Amino acid sequence: MSSRVRAATPGNVGVTPGRAEAQAGPMIGRVLIAGGGIAGLALATALRHRGVDAVVAEHASAPGRSGAGLVLAPNAMKALHAIEPGLAAAVRATGRPSGVRGSTGHRTPFLDARGRELGRVSFDGFEERWGQPAVAILRAGLHAVLLGAAEAAGAEIVTGFTAQRYTGHGSSVELVASDGRRLRGDALVGADGLRSAVRRDLLGPGEPRYRGITAVRGTGAAPRAHPDGFIAYGKGIVVFAAGIGDGRVYWVASMAARRGEWPRRPATEALRLVRDRLGTWAPAVRQVVATAGEADCVVTDVFDRPPSRVWHRGRVTLAGDAIHPMVYTLGQGAGMALEDAAVLGVRLSTDDTAESALAGYSAERTARTAKVVRQSRMLGRVAHVRSPAGTALRDAVLRIVTRATGDDRQNAALFGWSPPG
Repeated sequence: MSSRVRAATPGNVGVTPGRAEAQAGPMIGRVLIAGGGIAGLALATALRHRGVDAVVAEHASAPGRSGAGLVLAPNAMKALHAIEPGLAAAVRATGRPSGVRGSTGHRTPFLDARGRELGRVSFDGFEERWGQPAVAILRAGLHAVLLGAAEAAGAEIVTGFTAQRYTGHGSSVELVASDGRRLRGDALVGADGLRSAVRRDLLGPGEPRYRGITAVRGTGAAPRAHPDGFIAYGKGIVVFAAGIGDGRVYWVASMAARRGEWPRRPATEALRLVRDRLGTWAPAVRQVVATAGEADCVVTDVFDRPPSRVWHRGRVTLAGDAIHPMVYTLGQGAGMALEDAAVLGVRLSTDDTAESALAGYSAERTARTAKVVRQSRMLGRVAHVRSPAGTALRDAVLRIVTRATGDDRQNAALFGWSPPG
């Protein structure tokens, strides 16, 4: 573990002069980041590579992240490359890229419960069209890459620091832990997730909204018929799988359910119930869940928040799930967080004041992320319909959309994003 990673103790948390403050460089010398997840670590790396000191305050006692996997679309990969080119290269090496320049053959079919193809999508040509491929990667692998990059760049990672509130002090801001310890910097970014403490202080109390969907996630054997993965639709349930290499997929079974009904179950029971729900489905779909182990099974309810027009006040702003949590159906939660980090890293290292940097960041990000949140929510409702008429209409629409429109038209708004600078 890097010497820059340290536990939060009364003797080592406080105001320390950063390297960027001791030499000529950006006007903003030290940025506090609450949360050591995707957005927080990516931002820390972006700042350090632009000469700004970054302190990541993570509540866990040791760095780490659980969960199954995710697909980083080309816009997410472009954000990583903009933050630091080696980041994108490391993610490509760790995960399973699809649509790499010059490669062909990728196919992800849309299936019904019986395994009949409703349509298909291909990632072929992504790097030529969008500048980067898509990469399927385990969440733990992505987190390890981001943590290593932040450490190598010289970011300070303070573990065991549970952010509770912040206070402003004129030309600085202070982040206060639940045990009273404090960190001070020129700006604060709340990247502390769905129930962000920084968000609560910035925007006021308010619970995220449950969207009627529970997700059970895991890894399993890739079916021979669909080695790149698939999306299979039933009544009130969708099974998504993406190839991660070595004959494996990560999968998500998302179901319409009452809030709290599934997360309280042990992983063993959740897996058994998902397998029961898929008992009459196509063998290729059943296989990915049948071969899953409970050790890497994660069960979560799915939430989002209505888009907010306010992202910052003074020297404090939000990033990632702290400001725009979203339903997973577009696969853009991590992508939007990485875009946030790329934009904010440029703003905080080039603007004259923290206030102007955060105002510019908010102006650049609010409309785009709001649209993605709304689209993700709408797709979640459509995908998880339960009535026979609703499922028949959904399947018919999938057939028409996937066969009548080109991938470029569907993807341009998301994948065509260009990072700043």
